[in-house]
Parts: sequence; C-alpha cells; structure tokens
Amino acid sequence: SADRRHQPANLDGLGQSYGRISGDEREAPLMWDANYGGPNYSFQAYGKSPLMLSMLGGIVGDTAVWRAQSEYAKAWRFKHPSPWDYAFFMSSALKRDLGWFWYYWLFTTESVDGAISGVESARGKTTVTVRQDGQMPSPVVLKVQFAPTGAKIRVLPNAVMTDSATAIVTYPVDVWFGGSRTFQAPLDFGARKIEKITLDPACRFPDRDVTDNKWPREAMAATPAALPFARRPRCE
Repeated sequence: SADRRHQPANLDGLGQSYGRISGDEREAPLMWDANYGGPNYSFQAYGKSPLMLSMLGGIVGDTAVWRAQSEYAKAWRFKHPSPWDYAFFMSSALKRDLGWFWYYWLFTTESVDGAISGVESARGKTTVTVRQDGQMPSPVVLKVQFAPTGAKIRVLPNAVMTDSATAIVTYPVDVWFGGSRTFQAPLDFGARKIEKITLDPACRFPDRDVTDNKWPREAMAATPAALPFARRPRCE
C-alpha cells in the first residue's frame, strides 16, 4: 500500500507486535502443514511472515532484504522452491549465517524478551545492562538521547547520530551466542549527560514485555490483551 501511495514503506513496529502473542498454544509454527494450522491458521499462513521480515530488516537493513527478495524471485521464477531454498538463498544473498533466525521464526513460536535492567555512569562512561529472558536472540539496539547542551558528544564506531542529541547504538546478535543472559553495553560518548535510553526504538524485535525497554522507567497504562493483528506498538 505504501508503494501505491508513492511513499517509503514503514516496517517499524511490526516485528515487536509478535512478541505480545507469541507462544499462544493456538498458534502453529510456520513450518507446520497448513492442515494443522489450528484456530490461528490465518495468522500462521498470512500474518506472521511480514513480522519475520520486519525483524530481518532490523538486523541487516530493509534495503538489503528488499534486494535479496528481488534476487530470490528472479532466481526461482517458474520453479518450485521449498522453504529450505528460500532460507539458504536469503542467507547467501545477505552474506549472513542466519540459521538461528530461521530456526526461531520457522520452527518455534518463541519471542525476544529484552529489558534494560540497569544503567551506571562514572567518569563520562555509561554501562547499560541489557537482559534477555526470551529464547529468541536479537541485536541490542539502543537509542541514546542526550541533554540538548553540554560537552561535545564523542561518536562511537557502532553508533549513528540521528540528530545533534540522539544516537542509535547497535551491538550484533552474536553477543548472546555465548549463552549469557545479560550484556554490558559500554557507552563512551563523553561527558554529555544522557537523559533517556530506549531498547529497540524501532520496535523491530518481538518483545513480550516492552514496559522495561526504557530508562528511566516510565509509567505505562495497561493495554488490552493483544490479538494476532493487534495495532502496532508506539515506537520512538
């Protein structure tokens, strides 16, 4: 629909919305035969794949996913690809080992459950402790918002400044592959005061509980039980 309106597609919020309903016993994994889709067959067959691709875009970039999808369509036109062909082709086109990604999205109904569990600052350096209680790993993406004035911000190699007082810092999904449930994210931007930190600001990763994704904590109103096609969560 965005293409029809001549507007750039916005996939933010899609991936995170799955976290609210993942693990529902009525949902069958994507790789199950459609005959065993159960009461959530429509979501399994049509609704879940866009959420999966939203998260993939959050890992490798939307442009890279669109390019790989286009290459896949051209390579397999008039043929009969299997799910394995798709997974192998996309991993190759994106030049990533995505075996973990396909496993969780295609064979399970697991989710991410990340949280900012602590923030400590000393001598101009800040350490953010991120906790992962879900089974599906995801990159650690932090939106760091600074005070509007103060010392010059020292830009980190893994950070992108979106404006003069906001940085997006990314640590790869590999930080979880050693088995630890916590990750200490070092932020050495200098002496400028940090006012707010948000985990997964684009809402790309299926987080079961987003109320613990911000520091300092914010009071959040209770939300009704989510449905497979629930509205997108509000993203930063």
